[in-house]
Amino acid sequence: MTRIPRTATQLLAATAAVALLAACSATPEGPSGKSSQSGDIASLVDASAKTPIKDLTTSLGAPTGSADTKLCYITRTLSNEFWGFERDGFESEAKKLGVKYQTFDVTDESSITEQLDKAKSAANQGCTALLASPISATGLDTVFTDALAKGTPVVVLNDAKGTVPGSVYVGPDALTIGQTAADYIATKLPEGGKVAMIEGDPGSSNALNRGEGFKTGLAKHSNLKLVASQTAKWDQTKAQEIASAMLTANPDIKAFYSQNDGMALGVAAAIAAKNLTGKVLLVGTDGIPQAKKEIQAGNMTATVSEQPVTEGASGVDAALWLLAGKKVPGWVDVPAFIIDSANVGQYPTGMP
Repeated sequence: MTRIPRTATQLLAATAAVALLAACSATPEGPSGKSSQSGDIASLVDASAKTPIKDLTTSLGAPTGSADTKLCYITRTLSNEFWGFERDGFESEAKKLGVKYQTFDVTDESSITEQLDKAKSAANQGCTALLASPISATGLDTVFTDALAKGTPVVVLNDAKGTVPGSVYVGPDALTIGQTAADYIATKLPEGGKVAMIEGDPGSSNALNRGEGFKTGLAKHSNLKLVASQTAKWDQTKAQEIASAMLTANPDIKAFYSQNDGMALGVAAAIAAKNLTGKVLLVGTDGIPQAKKEIQAGNMTATVSEQPVTEGASGVDAALWLLAGKKVPGWVDVPAFIIDSANVGQYPTGMP
């Protein structure tokens, strides 16, 4: 057997030790230069916790960013002005805090495949954190899972509260929104009556949960009867056609609940065509500026208003808190509220 000189043996041992030390200390890094070992970000998220945004800001303090941080928001169609307000909140907060940002939008509310492609593209463009408003409840889960495995925070804004461990949801409770609409209608119809619902896209978790919440709310008021419920897929024209047909089949309908304000505008037109404006209650959802104008004009009764600008900004804050190593609840609650003739004057422009 060939003998290795002692000096050579020592050299080999030292080399091996250095290599072993380097392997043990090395950690893969994400775009921010922070450790991106699987589970680092997920461990900062308390999946069971639900905290109002105002309380979270108090407990965690003002978020901070840096010039090498890039936040990416994969949103829905900006032809729906609600998502434009969500984007505005995201971009304004990112700009205020001095971080890079980019928004990826899609063609329409049914562009599930396009949104997935945009999300994949965003994930490959050096994003330090991903924010998204998924069209489908699980449509972006593969992207979310991959991002979290690399130590990239994932924040879902407003819709499609998912179950991917480690993701954070920022927005209201869609079930509560539906229940709020039912309870409001009950206060306006103490003697009861027939009601109808115009649904959003059946593939949207917001539509499903608002509908379930509305039905649960109606169950508490036995004198209210849901006589018609049909999807208009978030389309104003379809909503007008469906509401008109509902009123023809049930001319004694006392109230409509529309799962968003865009469709509510179509319902308002159908009600007006039947000369029933002011006689049939109409409650929408979202609180878009046009809906508030219709409430002031007496063409709509109320809207369950969300706070998309606040949500977009809060999503930025949540992502930066996570990047700073702070613990964040799985649900950052930005609650919705009723706007009707009593308080609509407090919201003359934009959205909160």
